[in-house]
Formats: sequence, C-alpha cells, structure tokens
Amino acid sequence: MMEKAMENLSKLADDIVLTEQDESKLFTEYKNRVESQKRMKRFTAKQYRVVAAAFAMMVMLLTSYLLRSTDLVVYADTGNKVVQLRLNEKVSLEKQKTPLGYGYVLEISVKGGNQYYTIENEENLNVDNIFRDGNKIFWMPDGIDGGNFRDQDGNVIRIPKTDSSTLNIEVCNDNGKIIERITVLLEREGRQCSAELLKK
Repeated sequence: MMEKAMENLSKLADDIVLTEQDESKLFTEYKNRVESQKRMKRFTAKQYRVVAAAFAMMVMLLTSYLLRSTDLVVYADTGNKVVQLRLNEKVSLEKQKTPLGYGYVLEISVKGGNQYYTIENEENLNVDNIFRDGNKIFWMPDGIDGGNFRDQDGNVIRIPKTDSSTLNIEVCNDNGKIIERITVLLEREGRQCSAELLKK
C-alpha cells in the first residue's frame, strides 16, 4: 500500500508544470527569505555586540567607582592653578613662596564629616623636608639653612636638600579605624618637581 501511494505521488509530481515566470517568482521568494534570515542573524549578532559592549562599559564604570578614593583628596598647587592629584598620575609642581621660604604646596581635604587623616611620620622618607600647617603641606626640597628657624632651645634648624620625599597618609573614621591609606611621592628631576598619588 505504501509503495502504491509513493507511485501515485510520483505521478502527481510529473503533472506539475511551472512556467518560467513561476520559477522566477519562486526563486525570488526563496532568495528574499534567505536574505531576510541573514539580515536577522546580522541584527541579532549586532544586538549581542551592543549588549556586550554596554555590559563591559558598566563593569568598567562600576570598577572605577569602587576603586577610586572617595575619602581623601590631595590638591597640588601648580602655580597658575590648583589641581586634584589622580591615582598614579604625576603632576608638575611650581615653586612658590611659602611661610618657610621657597618650596612646593599641597593641600589635603577629607570628605565626610566623621573622618580625619593623620600623617605617619615614621614611615615617611625625608620627612624633615615636609611641613604641615593645618591642611596645607609644604615640601622644601632645597632644605632650610638659615638663622630664622630655631628649635625650642634656640638652636638653628638646618634641613638638608633632597630630590625625593614620601608622605604617607591614613584616613580614619570617628572610631579611629583606618579606612584608607595613600602615599604622595614628591620628586625632583633636574629643575622639574612633581607629585604623584599612590595607593598603599
């Protein structure tokens, strides 16, 4: 019975006759369907790329937000303007007059009302060349050698020259717990001085 049905169908196929116009129409429809499927695949692939790029951008923004310092801001006086130090980015400093003579000026600001910072002197390098007056930091790489500066016993204070100093700063909350540590690297190469913010 199955073979008979197959034979009948085969005979039926012999009876189907397509004109050239019908063949052209069928070919065009088939070609359009294939092109449509290709366009849909390209569109879907493009959508996946857009979603992947958006996701990567969100991850980068979230990571940079989480890694950035939100508690302590260090500003450097470049002579004509004050700029915020960014992590691992050197900023050129401009020599200017300070209360101690000619040197370089930084300013520290802590965000949040219940936080404060301390400067860890025992970990600093060439700390004798760094002075603090409130939130102002003065770096004196040329040293101090004059009769105007004396200790409490009246002895003249002499501070040697240096080409590099490090300033280690800790940010604490109101309970005294350390929540952030940074290092400010101060360097002089030739006549050019710079400050760089590093994470500890």
